[in-house]
Amino acid sequence: TDQAFDVLGFTQEEKDDIYKITASVMHMGGMKFKQRGREEQAEADGTEEGDRVAKLLGVDCGDLYKNLLKPRIKVGNEFVTQGRNKDQVAYSVGALSKGMFDRLFKYLVKKCNETLDTKQKRQHFIGVLDIAGFEIFDYNGFEQLCINFTNEKLQQFFNHHMFVLEQEEY
Repeated sequence: TDQAFDVLGFTQEEKDDIYKITASVMHMGGMKFKQRGREEQAEADGTEEGDRVAKLLGVDCGDLYKNLLKPRIKVGNEFVTQGRNKDQVAYSVGALSKGMFDRLFKYLVKKCNETLDTKQKRQHFIGVLDIAGFEIFDYNGFEQLCINFTNEKLQQFFNHHMFVLEQEEY
């Protein structure tokens, strides 16, 4: 992977940032939260993974947890702090990690396209073969995450094209 980044012209800083974002997304999956007693408020169930995420992203760990557990939301013209329950926090962590990975993936595709662009006339063709459910692993790594993300985007494109665009014709 590192040599491929070199061939594509990524700087060391860009590579380090890619690795940090990828590692932080993976560590977000290990962040644990629990419900606080009888309250509708979640709290961290250990901060080891959150500490790693914060360090990798260059943010304060306390701020990370504060914004996940009690985010400030705009109500009218004012901002208020809203406590979150365990499920809401888990959803927020998932949404944050998906958003980060989505942006990283789009950045990688854009950077690769810029590097490989020859400015010559060409024909566009993509061939895809996937056997759903064929690969079942006990542990999925970064490569499988990329494959799954790409498969989801292709399925989303296919569904949109087949169902939405085709319906518009009729």
